[in-house]
Amino acid sequence: MARRSVSLAAALAAALLQGAIPAAAAEPDLRLVGAAAGQDREAVRTLIQAGVDVDASRADGATALLWAAHWDDREMVDLLLDAGADVNAAEDHGVTPLARACENASAGIVERLLNAGADPNAAQTSGLTPLMIAAQTGSVDVVRALLARGADPNAAAVETGATALMWAMEEAHADVVRVLVEQGATVSASTTKGFTPLMTAARQGNIELAALLIEAGADVNETGSDGTHALPLSILHGQYEFALYLLEQGADANASMAGVNALHAAAGSVGAWMANWERTHGGFGLSAVWDMTGRGANGRLELVQALLARGADPNVRIETSAMIMNYIGHPTKGAFESYACGTGDLRGATPLWVAAFGANGNIGQIFTEYAHINHSNSSAEIITALLDAGADMSLTTVDGTTPLMAAAGLGPSTYTPTEPRGLRSPGGEEAVRVLLDAGADINQVNEADFTALHGAAFRGLNEIVELLVENGADIDARDFRGRTPFRLAEGAKQSFQFQTWPETAELLASLGADTRLGVPGTVQERADRVVAE
Repeated sequence: MARRSVSLAAALAAALLQGAIPAAAAEPDLRLVGAAAGQDREAVRTLIQAGVDVDASRADGATALLWAAHWDDREMVDLLLDAGADVNAAEDHGVTPLARACENASAGIVERLLNAGADPNAAQTSGLTPLMIAAQTGSVDVVRALLARGADPNAAAVETGATALMWAMEEAHADVVRVLVEQGATVSASTTKGFTPLMTAARQGNIELAALLIEAGADVNETGSDGTHALPLSILHGQYEFALYLLEQGADANASMAGVNALHAAAGSVGAWMANWERTHGGFGLSAVWDMTGRGANGRLELVQALLARGADPNVRIETSAMIMNYIGHPTKGAFESYACGTGDLRGATPLWVAAFGANGNIGQIFTEYAHINHSNSSAEIITALLDAGADMSLTTVDGTTPLMAAAGLGPSTYTPTEPRGLRSPGGEEAVRVLLDAGADINQVNEADFTALHGAAFRGLNEIVELLVENGADIDARDFRGRTPFRLAEGAKQSFQFQTWPETAELLASLGADTRLGVPGTVQERADRVVAE
């Protein structure tokens, strides 16, 4: 056996010598790459002189030249290029030395690489080009150098469809935008999610950039690929001055996005209807009832008046389905949903409805030392302006909820177990007065027999309760479950919590409510649990 093993080994050795069996490939010499990565310029010089392969790459494809560009080391770049390094060698994701130099906004190294033959259109696997990177970092000199060597100003990223102009717009690099436009960048391109350069300016409220785009031929009424107009988008982001500028430039006062018109967005917060749009466009989608701009009602009145003056329809209906508590999903029971507080699908809301709802204030029931009222994102003045323009108070959402019900508090849930009543809503009180003075039907019911007084009871809004009762509200009106406003104030399920307003219940009793009608909320809770089981 020993003699046979020796002869076999000899045969294998002979085969290797004769080339019949390939020898194991030699390991690549990565000393040069390591030296460049470690910023050891002298070691790089020595290794080049020793004849080490200048294009040797690590497992991820990174070469010494890529590292030299990464560190923005002009001398090291010169050493490697003079030694014949491949200027277009890219790592596994397609990142080239030129891309790294653009990321560093290093005009000198960019020029050196381009002079050595770097491809200005070499795209990464994502489609990101050196010009897009330069547009984002904002170096006008780098952008000019790339364009002079034939960089395509309209190349687009694979997944997003974003162009160099869009990157420059996103970072508000006005000088770069100007150069790109001068060199033929398309001002009306749209990303895959529907954003155009003008829409980016609208989100930012950047009138300077918008003026550049419009001067270059951008249409103020163009839409993204999903039909979104810049005007309502600017309003949703609280950029009211920008919206007024667009109107001056000829924007359509009836422009819309996701079934919501500019006038809706100006009249009050429309987060409930925009939740799905936000989700599909990168937002978190839960801005259901808050005024996300933080501006409240400030500036809305002027914008509403400007839109109406330019022909906005005061009775336009929102085409998108929505519910106030969209976080519980998409129930099919409408206003009969056990988790909801009196409303169901809000499709069909008019600007007046949005304003009435917004005037009642945010739903956050957080009592602090400095804030004991709900802060509105709309106002009675906006409601008045809409009424003067012909807004129809009888137009309801598809669940039958009227503007008066919305102003009185119907819809949002509250949960403050330690408070005897809800946060006061001066905006809601004024809105209710304006609507009543205009002839709103105080006892109209929606599809589940909720009235405006039910809404005030749900929220514990004592002042609105008094105002409604004084004006003839049916104090013992009963909803589809037989609950009176008193029973709701006494205690009722709101969203996932059980809310009581003892002071509001006491007020209703003092105003003449029949406290024997219906069953207590605690009893209904027990009954619901029994049925569920």
